[in-house]
Amino acid sequence: MTATEIAVIVAAVLAGSLVKSVTGMGFPIIAVPIMSLYTGPATAIAVIAIPNAAQNLGIVWRHRGARAETKGLAVFYGVGVLGAVGGALTLGVVPEDLTSAVLVIAIAAWVFQALRRPDLVVPPERRSFVNPIAGALAGIFQGAAGISGPIVAAWHHGLRLSREAFVLSIATAFLLTGTAQIAVLGARGELTGRLGVSAMLTVIVLGTIPIGARLRERLSGPAFEGLVLAMVAASGLGILVDILAG
Repeated sequence: MTATEIAVIVAAVLAGSLVKSVTGMGFPIIAVPIMSLYTGPATAIAVIAIPNAAQNLGIVWRHRGARAETKGLAVFYGVGVLGAVGGALTLGVVPEDLTSAVLVIAIAAWVFQALRRPDLVVPPERRSFVNPIAGALAGIFQGAAGISGPIVAAWHHGLRLSREAFVLSIATAFLLTGTAQIAVLGARGELTGRLGVSAMLTVIVLGTIPIGARLRERLSGPAFEGLVLAMVAASGLGILVDILAG
């Protein structure tokens, strides 16, 4: 790998982790497609798994004061962990383009709905039914593609949580599903020889957490929601481009 390629990867990781520190999502969405161009999807997913989990843990700890607003999401987290294990086991079995195509369709459907009805709120009586479904989908995509942000963000966006609770809750979901993913990757030997790079990237992403928190404080409520919507839409477009280019 050339110095230029390494610089591009580091820049992608830095940009992705900074965006994630602001919105709670964006690190894998930005970093995985760019890294995949030089390392291949499987390597990219394995290399960022630990840095991503470390950043999620840092975000959860920093925003733990908003945990009272996230009650009722335990089922989402639990089912998400199971889905992540199942998704990780499909690596190398289910075609990556098929997994990515399904994710793009899901993203497009949600973005269309969010633009059509920006004030849409998931009714309380439906949350207990949709919670496990959303959690399972998020976990499966996290394990199979290393990207679950669009699904997690879409579900939490519909709950209309405060900014701090939104970031805390989705980081919690990413942390749990990501930890399950790391366990499976480690058991399969996918992390062997990649821990040194992961450690270096972990230092980078942890440094962006306080910067992102300060930037988020300067955003208005509508600006924050617009940024989340833009991130989800951009992720879908990026994945689509990756499919067409691959």
